[in-house]
Amino acid sequence: MGKSDKGQSNKFKTKIDLIINQYNRKELNAAITISIVCLILFLFNHFVLSRLLLPFMTIFIMLFSVIGMVVPLILLQYRHFQKMKNIESNFPNFIKAISEGLSSNMSLPQSVKYAAKSNFGKLSPYIDRMVSQMSWGISFEKAFKGMADSINNRLITRATSTIIEAHTYGGKISNAMTAIGKSITDIEKLRRERISSISSQMMQGYVIFFVFIGVMIGLVVFLLPILGSDTLGGSGVANADLVAQYTVKFRHLSVIQGFFSGIAIGKLSEGSISAGFKHAAIMSFIGYAALLLATL
Repeated sequence: MGKSDKGQSNKFKTKIDLIINQYNRKELNAAITISIVCLILFLFNHFVLSRLLLPFMTIFIMLFSVIGMVVPLILLQYRHFQKMKNIESNFPNFIKAISEGLSSNMSLPQSVKYAAKSNFGKLSPYIDRMVSQMSWGISFEKAFKGMADSINNRLITRATSTIIEAHTYGGKISNAMTAIGKSITDIEKLRRERISSISSQMMQGYVIFFVFIGVMIGLVVFLLPILGSDTLGGSGVANADLVAQYTVKFRHLSVIQGFFSGIAIGKLSEGSISAGFKHAAIMSFIGYAALLLATL
């Protein structure tokens, strides 16, 4: 049991290291540092500054700290998403270049070195590392699998496994690479067609969200003042407290609605939850800012 637990912990640690290594270390440290500093500022503002400063200044600091907590991590994740898209679009060209080298009667290592001379965008550093490993005597299978593991992309991993199996079991690897490159290109075309066809639904999602915000603003501007008046009975102070509670809840509701709407829009339009964080940040900020301005 001890060995199995140790093996599972090592596998978990390896997966964590792969996830962390996907990001630029400096950018990751900077994003985490900014988020932690803004979290401390948010807590300090909530427990200390809110009792010393004017409400408008407290709200401004709160908005600034929330943006600072969320935006750096979202930008980091979105940059990683864009990097993966660039790698996926360049991977078929890399496979095609290797296939061309094999068709010219080059050996597999020579074909890889020949392909590495071209520029494949964000994929090039991984290819250069693979070529260096092969020059040190590491086999094609291990170097190619190591490249796929370091990229940690589902599509690249599947294609790499198929190519390695074809090479290991004696299949004609040039044909396998040509077929895999064509299938990845077809997948990319289908993805672009889906994005273009679903753009109208993305716009509908934004329109529905803005309608929701309009309804919330209408409730805040017209309904809540009636609840806060003395005409409904009861003390004015109690009604004012009730209005304040509902105002805060409406703000939080706008953030929650914007976050999950943005995630859904990103998943539908670009096929990734990571892409939805961009829309979630925009919609949450717009919703909260609109409700905040409506209650000033």
